[in-house]
Amino acid sequence: MSGRSSTPGRPDVVIVGGGVVGCATAYFLARDGLSVMLIERDSVASHASGFAYGGLSPIIGVEEDDPMLPLSDAADAIHRELAGRLPGESGVEYEYRRKTSLTVATSPLEVDDLRLAYDWLATNYDGEVVWHDQKSLRELEPRVGASVIAGLFADRSGEVEPYRFTLALWQAAERSGAVMRNAAVAGVERSGGNVRGVRLENGEEITAGAFVLAAGPWMGKATEWLGIDIPISPLKGQILRLKAPGEPLAVSLSWSHNYATTKPGGLLWCGTTEERVGFDETPTAFGRDTIMASVIEVLPYLADAELVQHTACLRPVAPDGLPVIGPAPGNSGVFIASGSGRKGIFLGPAMGRSIADMVEGRESSIDVSRLSPDRFAGIR
Repeated sequence: MSGRSSTPGRPDVVIVGGGVVGCATAYFLARDGLSVMLIERDSVASHASGFAYGGLSPIIGVEEDDPMLPLSDAADAIHRELAGRLPGESGVEYEYRRKTSLTVATSPLEVDDLRLAYDWLATNYDGEVVWHDQKSLRELEPRVGASVIAGLFADRSGEVEPYRFTLALWQAAERSGAVMRNAAVAGVERSGGNVRGVRLENGEEITAGAFVLAAGPWMGKATEWLGIDIPISPLKGQILRLKAPGEPLAVSLSWSHNYATTKPGGLLWCGTTEERVGFDETPTAFGRDTIMASVIEVLPYLADAELVQHTACLRPVAPDGLPVIGPAPGNSGVFIASGSGRKGIFLGPAMGRSIADMVEGRESSIDVSRLSPDRFAGIR
């Protein structure tokens, strides 16, 4: 598929979902000259993409032949490329910056895992990678707690403000001709066995040449419409924004599934939880207390921090923890892009680029062959 639609009012592509993946797909397709309609029931980045941490942390390939590495490498490169042009294309400054990271260990088992990561980086990464014992770690960041016994420093990470980044992708797509429809999709309509359009809750049908489903954790319902079973489900994560005493953290600190980093506005963001609670997006006292207990163990000085904001969001995850990117089985002209888990902001642009390639009839410029929806059996 290439060029703009020859049928007036009928877009080349309909995208369902206004998070980072949907907006990135719209950006690349519109930039390539296709007419795009994005359908979002609420507003851009109103769920996970707007309330994420916004970290840009490439995958460390400690597992042999990790299927995520090509996508991760592409995501890192695309973010660097976008940083040079997207603010100008969109009119939105989204606070992109490179930032060093320090991953710490608080148990012998975590030290072993960290050593594997260090060995892989030392072999595969050309930038700065430093192993820290307890003594050198405290010289780097004196405020870490007594439980911290080792650390891995690397200069390969970055950050963006997640809402502004997603908005920038959409604003640039809109400037290239993409349009948004605020509506809820209730199903699909078929002709000759193929999907010809999506049906809105008000009964209206919108037809198109191709369809991209990027509905995040709500993909389970979307794939039901297609008669297939791709079991993407929500993983709740909560984040605290703190007014912290003392100097800002000079590095992005992480441990286990938690992190703490000082953002450009001066607040320290920390998190996160991993909760299987369905579609409940409500911040809870349990989430707040769990995060603070972990953060204070690693950074005891934060016991005196002031809580400024507490948010929660739902990330889409597949059973194997990998993204789902590619044509929907048994549904010609329909493509699926979801399952980015905790790395949606980082992976979103690369997922969008890959799906845009497929929609346009090209082989994906990124090797996502092992992330295809085909890996899930269950066409009904």
